[in-house]
Amino acid sequence: MKWNIFKFLSENKEAGKELGEWMNQQLEKGRTQEEGKKDTKKKSEEEKVAEKSKPVEKVFKSMEWTADDDDDDDGNEPSFFVNRNASLNGAEANKLFSPENFRDRGDHIELVKPIENIRMIEKDCFGFLLSWKDAKIYAQTVMKGGYRDWRVPTMEELVVIYKIKDICGINKCNDWFWSSSECDGGLNAWRVSMHAGFSSNGIKSGKYYVRCIR
Repeated sequence: MKWNIFKFLSENKEAGKELGEWMNQQLEKGRTQEEGKKDTKKKSEEEKVAEKSKPVEKVFKSMEWTADDDDDDDGNEPSFFVNRNASLNGAEANKLFSPENFRDRGDHIELVKPIENIRMIEKDCFGFLLSWKDAKIYAQTVMKGGYRDWRVPTMEELVVIYKIKDICGINKCNDWFWSSSECDGGLNAWRVSMHAGFSSNGIKSGKYYVRCIR
């Protein structure tokens, strides 16, 4: 014989009352959970909106100078500290990386206040891949801004160029560039990726770009 729940409840009012209370509790619990989910979703959306509304930090924010800064070690990136000068306080050092410190002179970028001995950066790098030796020879032929004393940057100077490339507006920054810094007993030389800032040793006969500085 089939058991009829409706008949049972009609004949047992107390059981029906308890069942009704239990069902109301479950419905209330479900509504509470649903409201909690909605509150969580709303809070998450508000946080996203607040994050997007924040002022965009300058590209040099991560390069700000503090009293306990010794270097700027970013994984494979060579360690260096910009402008090692104890007389500079944080505000003065940060001015080095403000847009106002860079002047577009057509064929080169001038740094009003030098960074790591960099006073000028070749704006348009040499358009052909060169060996390390040919890169050094090319640097001796550069005549820009009325100057002939241009040179291939050191590895540390190339890292500086990588960090300021956006604000400088220099082109062709997603390839490997030669540095003048030798390694492996002079057999190889350091190169720096302008795409990610990584450095690695490259065989001198390898072909990479060059951007001169003075």
